[in-house]
Amino acid sequence: GAQSTDATADILKREQQRVDSLTTGKIDEVAAMLSPTLTYTHSSSAMDSRDKFLETLRTGQVAYKRLVHRDVQVRFPTPDVAVVTGLSDILVAISGKDTEVPVRFTIIYVKKQGAWLMELWHSTRRPS
Repeated sequence: GAQSTDATADILKREQQRVDSLTTGKIDEVAAMLSPTLTYTHSSSAMDSRDKFLETLRTGQVAYKRLVHRDVQVRFPTPDVAVVTGLSDILVAISGKDTEVPVRFTIIYVKKQGAWLMELWHSTRRPS
């Protein structure tokens, strides 16, 4: 219904805000969008906690330059949980070296005290 349409728009806007903050190096803005219990699973299968993920960004060890999402779908198992799936073409600099990483991703956003926070990112590398 209309409510889920609005909620879907909210989630898509929130995710684009996260991407924009991430790719412009606004790490404090990114931090504000992450759940304290976040797990971030990279396409390499390495898994970071919220603190570890933010540390890699703050030190510049990892710098996301571009994420272009497509085929994005949003579903709400419950009103406060959003599952976002899609494809993304990511350009990331790891220790200063640019790497193109095509992925399929799953994101879980959870609404906590009225704000949508990223609870989980999980990505799998696609054949390029």
